[in-house]
Amino acid sequence: MQDNPFETRRELRGRRLVMGGILAFIATIITVLIFFKYSRSSPLPTALTALFLYGFFFLFNFGALSRAGLSYDRLFGTFPEWRTLGRYSLWVVPFVIVAIASIYLLFLPLSYIFPGFVKSWYLEDSTIMIWRRGDNYILANVINYLTIVLIAPVLEEFFARGILLTRWTVKWGVPRAILASSVVFALLHTNFLGAFCFACAMAILYIRTKSLFIPMSLHIVNNLTAWIIESLTMDLDTPAAYETIAEFQESWMIGLITLIISIPCVILFWRCYIPKTDWRVPYLTETPNSENNANLSDYSESQK
Repeated sequence: MQDNPFETRRELRGRRLVMGGILAFIATIITVLIFFKYSRSSPLPTALTALFLYGFFFLFNFGALSRAGLSYDRLFGTFPEWRTLGRYSLWVVPFVIVAIASIYLLFLPLSYIFPGFVKSWYLEDSTIMIWRRGDNYILANVINYLTIVLIAPVLEEFFARGILLTRWTVKWGVPRAILASSVVFALLHTNFLGAFCFACAMAILYIRTKSLFIPMSLHIVNNLTAWIIESLTMDLDTPAAYETIAEFQESWMIGLITLIISIPCVILFWRCYIPKTDWRVPYLTETPNSENNANLSDYSESQK
């Protein structure tokens, strides 16, 4: 096996990447304050904020990654057949259901204890995906779409699963690496619980298939599904489906139904991907391509 840069290179230490994220956040705030001082709530500045964040994060870590001597073939693995990608993408439906259930599990109890927090964090500050009017709203929608559906999934999977998961596996082992990288991923999202569950699933699929293209593709389809749902069902002028705490609390039945549906979905996912999995992270396997092909073939056979 070739030398493992995750063991020998300081550039790939997890805390360095996390610090890059913190610096990117600070740089984004400064940029927005300088260039959009009087129009921060307009569609275009709001859309550009997320784009700046990902851009700064990539720039702050690009130098370290370029010096680390990574083998991207080993990190990404083999690109699977389109048919296989399509089958994995079917998991987006239960993922969305679990995400909805997690919203109610997390925020419904909190809405009775800390209603102000839920109102400001979830009801008012949820990510706006689409605008119907406002200055430069068409350009803002294009930028937002590209950021949410393409840029965010690719960069988040690359850093959270490809880099952090591998680095922390070397340091702590697979279980704690999955949990730690999923916590970091979840901190970037409003629905912390749902994002954490999604991140754990993506980490498991990355390890199971030995292909980073699988979680990347699923993440893209997941975000595209959320974007389509919002465009079809939500009032495009509001950032949340519920404008008041009372309205959110009255919709508790949605949470109960999605929770009931989520339980067998979680059990099915566990039975499909937890047993008989080679729990070595892809970069730490000597022949990741053959592992990937074998696992993908096993999945295809199990679906017949």
